Parts: sequence; C-alpha cells; structure tokens
Amino acid sequence: MRSKAEEKREVLFIAIILAAAAFLRFYRIGGQSYWIDELLSLGASSTPIGVSFWKKILYDLHGPLYTVIIHFLRQISTAEYLLRAPSAVAGVLSVYFMYRWLIILGRRDVALYGALFLALHPYNLYYSQELRFYSLLTLFVILSMIAFERYLRDPTVGRGLVLGVTLTCASFSHFSALFLPVGFLVYLLVSRRLDRRYIKAGLIAAAVLLLASSPWIYREIKFLKEIDVVNISTLPVEERLRGNLTLNPWSYPYTFYAFSVGYSFGPDLRVLHGIDSATDLLGAYWREMLLVILLFGSLMIGGLRDAARRMRLALFLSIALTAAALMTIIALFNIKVFNVRYLTVIFPVYLALIVYGLPRGRIARPIAIWAACAILAVSSWNYHVNPVYARDDIRGAVERIDLEERKGDLILAINSRSVIEHYYKGDNQVKEIVPVELGRKEIDVRVDRYLDRGRRVWYLRCRHWDADPLDMTLKALERECVTVEEKEFPGVRLFLFDCVKKGD
Repeated sequence: MRSKAEEKREVLFIAIILAAAAFLRFYRIGGQSYWIDELLSLGASSTPIGVSFWKKILYDLHGPLYTVIIHFLRQISTAEYLLRAPSAVAGVLSVYFMYRWLIILGRRDVALYGALFLALHPYNLYYSQELRFYSLLTLFVILSMIAFERYLRDPTVGRGLVLGVTLTCASFSHFSALFLPVGFLVYLLVSRRLDRRYIKAGLIAAAVLLLASSPWIYREIKFLKEIDVVNISTLPVEERLRGNLTLNPWSYPYTFYAFSVGYSFGPDLRVLHGIDSATDLLGAYWREMLLVILLFGSLMIGGLRDAARRMRLALFLSIALTAAALMTIIALFNIKVFNVRYLTVIFPVYLALIVYGLPRGRIARPIAIWAACAILAVSSWNYHVNPVYARDDIRGAVERIDLEERKGDLILAINSRSVIEHYYKGDNQVKEIVPVELGRKEIDVRVDRYLDRGRRVWYLRCRHWDADPLDMTLKALERECVTVEEKEFPGVRLFLFDCVKKGD
C-alpha cells in the first residue's frame, strides 16, 4: 500500500509533467507557416456554397472527427495558433493517459517516466503543433489500449462497447487506426483467449466500429476500385506513388529513429530527401545516430526482455508487427506511401517498451532516464528554435513577395499553390505546374507561355524533390530570364526573375 505522502508526491509529479507538456505544445504554436498537408485539412473543413458539410464529411477518408472539430473552429479564425490548438490539447491529454495506461498494465513504477518521455517527445510535439490528425490519433490509440486492457481482464458487454467506441474515435481520427483492432485480434488468437466471453464482448466492439465506419468503408472500397492496385515491383520507378520512396528498406530503421527522437535530431527531413547513400548519411550524422542506436536500442532490447518476463511481449508485438506488415502491404500495392506517421498506432507501444527497458540499478536507472530526457529535450529545442528543422516557411516567402511585388508580376510554384494563395494578399496571378507529370519539353513550353517581355516572375522552389527532382522549372527560367534576387527561407528558395531574354 502507498502512503498518503507518496500519493501526493505522485500527483505533484504528474501535474509538473503535464504543465511541461502543455508549455512545449503551446509555445509558439502559431510561429511556423502552414505547409501543404495542413492546407488539405483546412480545405476539408470547409465546403463550397450550396454543398452540405455533413454530406461532404462522408467523403473524408482520412480524419472526419478532426475535420468536424476544425470546421467549427474555423468559424472563429483560420489563424495557425487556433486551428492547431486541438492537436496541442490532444498531445497534453495523451501524456496523462500514457501514465494511466502504464499503471493499468501494472507498471506504476515506470508510469511517470512514460509520461515524462511522451511530454518531452519531439515526435508527439511535432504533430501536436500541426493542423493534422495524428496527435488526436495518438490520444485515441492510448485510450483504446486502456479499454482493451480492461476488456482482457473482464470481457463484459459494457467493456466491449467502450472498446468499440474508442476504436471508432481512433479510426475517425485517421484510417491507419484500423491496424489496431487487427492487432488486437492477432493477440487474442496467439494468447488463446477466443472463448465465448471474449468473443461476445469482442463482437460488440467490432459491431460498433463497423457500423459507425460503414459509410466511410463503403467509399474506401469505391476508391480502391477506381485505382490500379498493382505490385510496385512490376512498375517502373516513375509510376510509383513517390518513386523509390513508396517503399524503401530504410523506412523501417528510420521509423525506429523517428519514434526515438522525432524529426529534429541529426538529419532533418529535407536532408534525408537529398542524401543518395547510407555512407553519406553516416558520414554527416554518425554521432547522433550512434547515440540514438546505443541508448534507445539498448532500452528497446531491455524492454522486449522485460515485457516477455511480465507476459506483455505478445501484446506489444501483435500490435507493432501487424501494423508494420499491413502498412508494408499497402505500400507494396501502390495504395499509400510507407510513412512513419501512418504507423503512429505503434508509437505508444514503442514508448512502453522503452520504459519497460529502463535498468533497475540505483545508478543505472537515473543515468538512463536523464540521458533519454536530455536527448529528447535537445530534439524538442531544435524543433522550436532551429530553422533547419522548421516547416517550409511559405508564409515568410509570401510576405517578402507582398513587400516587393509590382503589378503584373507572376507568382510560380511547383506544388504549394494552395498555401501561397492562403497567405497571399495581392492581385497578381499565382500559377502552378507539376513537372514530374509534364517532362522537360512541356515544361519549356509552359514556362515560355508565362514569359512576357518586361514581366517579372517570382518562383517558389519548395519540396522540389517530389514534384521537380531534376529542377527542370528552375533551369528553364534561368535559361530564359535574368535572376534579380534569391532569398532563402526554411524549406523554400524564393527567386525573382526578370523576363527580359538573355542577350536582349
């Protein structure tokens, strides 16, 4: 039995951890520009005049629950700080329920450390400051894990109903949550729990999930019928969703890396798209990567051992391996790109393994905790203050255009028109071309069509590795025009060209 003093101390510690989580998630929440995917969420939360929002929501196959929340908030403002606030709130709540889940698992001894790691974690911080649904997904995945644990202990009808509701909310946050009930089913099979009581309560949970999701499942089936589901090994690289990145062997170790330290420790996302070999990557970032592998790798291995000893390994692996296998199959058939964020259902399980793996010694445990906290804190600091790890600053580039543009200028982009138009206040034209779909000859034709003698062109080069990996647009502009100005912003290079033909 715990004493009153111990209970009060634990309450105080979790309150401090939650305060730290809230500070990190709300600090400068509107400081970075929206990026392309966030504008997709913003667009999904509105409807054209004459179209019912509630009818449109039935076609939202990614995050209808999140879209509904943003739909009501955007009536107040479309400011970054407001529309990202639900993600931040979900991130803070996830910290508390991570603590509760570990207690329910019987690990009160490490529950505070699990909450602390999640509070400081830059992976959760990143999505807690984004107008997307992954922070909400994390929250409902953890709540589903709590509901599933209670169902395992006593599979009553009521607990089956609660499990179905939490799984539905997770699935309505993002489709990848459907990996979770499949993982639960795998665990029930391997643990030999499919007796009458578990089946009855489990069918209730499944019925709730399927009934609530049926309109979206129907539309997902229609969507799949309209696309070519083909094994990517039979497709040339250029016909895959994202070339070699559609499914890459390095995606698996990188998932471990991102779940350990997020996207802001060592190589940033833009660098990763520009590195051609593992040798180049290790040559530049071997210190950071070695540190992550040694610390978090050893904790994960220790966690696997401890989870096996405590009869939890089958649960953790059923969820993690099922999700990874299903995501691999989806990418293999060119339906979705293999991406770390689509495996967010694994993230809480990974954190649980990390705290399970904390050493027991009086000296070793504090050293491991402080080392992990230090790395997570550095990565979170990098996220907040280091422009190398910032989102693409299209807002900053557009503000520069607003200050220096002239009437008749053209604004040209390759894949970020929606974000530009969101921030742009002027009257000049904004054009977008997709080089990967056109080829060099057609690019030259398009660019020449836009060029008038005396006209100036602002070119925003952003995420070119995806839409224009060969820089065909930039090269076409440089052949035909004079470069007047070039500015660097995080993730964006802004060029100003004067369309007087070279040699005129």
